[in-house]
Amino acid sequence: MACSRLRPARVDEAEELTQIAVRATAHDGYDDGAIARFMPGLKVNLALIAAGLVSVAEDEQGAPRGYVALRPTGLGGVILLEGIFVDPAFARSGFGTRLFATAVEQSRKMAGSVILIFSSPHAVDFYSRLGATRIGMTPFVFSPDVQLSMFAFTIPVL
Repeated sequence: MACSRLRPARVDEAEELTQIAVRATAHDGYDDGAIARFMPGLKVNLALIAAGLVSVAEDEQGAPRGYVALRPTGLGGVILLEGIFVDPAFARSGFGTRLFATAVEQSRKMAGSVILIFSSPHAVDFYSRLGATRIGMTPFVFSPDVQLSMFAFTIPVL
């Protein structure tokens, strides 16, 4: 099933979007204890939804199947990718790629020139395929035993 529509997230669906993030993280092999530690990073930020910085990918029936969240950093053109999560049942069907393209377009509208990405070990290949450059590693703030790859994606000039 393909992504049929991208739209801004609504505050009333924050819990549903958070559950997509939880399912995607569990699918990556993390147990309940790890997910409990990760929860502050998996919960969708309501302020970002209200600011129009969270986009939802819907399936053909209009059900949310993934989302992307962005955050301006205040550092001259650097936009932080808060996360891209796709429901595991819809993985590898184009949802993530469409969400990333939306992140690029939204970042461009915010005068972004670079998207900073903190990637779980399971998403490294995804971001590499999209053209992001690995710039380092850092411990995950909510679970320092997990090392995140840091990527920078240069937003192409139109």
